[in-house]
Amino acid sequence: MERVALVTGGMGGLGEAVCIKLAALGYRVVTTYSPGNTKVNDWLSTTREMGFHFTAYPCDVADYDSAAACVAAIEKDIGPVDVLVNNAGITRDMTFK
Repeated sequence: MERVALVTGGMGGLGEAVCIKLAALGYRVVTTYSPGNTKVNDWLSTTREMGFHFTAYPCDVADYDSAAACVAAIEKDIGPVDVLVNNAGITRDMTFK
């Protein structure tokens, strides 16, 4: 049975690199994306073309109920999470003054 790795915010930059590394190590990789993200299908297609078969679930990491529902869905659909990488974050970009 494959071990499951969950990478929050895995669809770009560091998160995507973590997803790729975990997949190369033999994990079944699941990632999350912000609800309303319209690029999820393009990202999944692009990574499939690269040879990766990631699964993605919507999740608002700033909302407890959303996160709990996301994990419950992953465990129901795929199985228990063996590795968790908390990559998603909340940013409030601003300029230095």
